[in-house]
Order: sequence, then structure tokens, then C-alpha cells
Amino acid sequence: MKNFKIKPKEIDSSDCIIHIGQKIEEGKIVEMGEPIKLHENEWVKVLPVITIKESLALGTFRNSSEEGELSVAMDSICESLAKRVVDWNWTGIDGDPLAKPYKNSEVFKELYNEELLWLITATMGETESEQKKELSPLQNTSLTQQGQ
Repeated sequence: MKNFKIKPKEIDSSDCIIHIGQKIEEGKIVEMGEPIKLHENEWVKVLPVITIKESLALGTFRNSSEEGELSVAMDSICESLAKRVVDWNWTGIDGDPLAKPYKNSEVFKELYNEELLWLITATMGETESEQKKELSPLQNTSLTQQGQ
């Protein structure tokens, strides 16, 4: 793997879930469907940084309902992920390895919605497994150490 100036962070993908048979009506989930852990015991390696361009694209993605804006934002997000997701051992629903993600924005466009949303969350350090690893903000500060 390439030698990056910032060390990539390996993230367990076991909490990446897609729902089979999910029903959405008028933009709302009316039936959750069956949860499937598609990437159990798999991982991604990400550069834990985000660009202004990606931040703006994420804002557009969250707040826009216009198809053209959403398409441009999604392209921008996939391009950014291709620069930050530097490796993975993900497999598809057929069990075959997916194409490597680094500098390959097209691979992200072939993912299921929930996979892409999980990756966006993971690259921002907000997945369930990542949150469990993080210390609370006061656990490792000089304020808490003073009382020892």
C-alpha cells in the first residue's frame, strides 16, 4: 500500500447493515425489511480527513431535493471517497471481492445506498463501532487527571 503522510485508519465494517425488502413511501420508511450484515468481519482503511468540497457536497446531499443538485453532490462525494478510502477487503453479495476503492470513484457508485451512507459516516469517524472505541472527551484531559 502507498505510504501516506497521514496514517490510514482501519475501521471494522461489521456494523454496515443493508435492509432487504425495505419499503419507502413518500420519502419515508414504512417497513424496515430484514437487516443483513453484508460486511461482517471485513474492514476499510480511510484517511481521517475531509475536504471543504466534500463538506459542501454532503450539505447539498442532505438538504437538496432537486435531482440535478443531488447527482452533482453524489459524484463529488464518490470522488472524495475515492481519495480517502485507500483500501478495503469488502466483498459483494456474491462473495467476490469488490474492486479496490483508492482512486476509483466508480466503485462507490455501484454500492447499495446503505453501504455508501455507512462509508460516509465511517470516514467521518461516526460509526457505531468507532464510537465505542473513542474515549469520552473528559476521560483523558488534564482536568480529570488533576483530581487523581
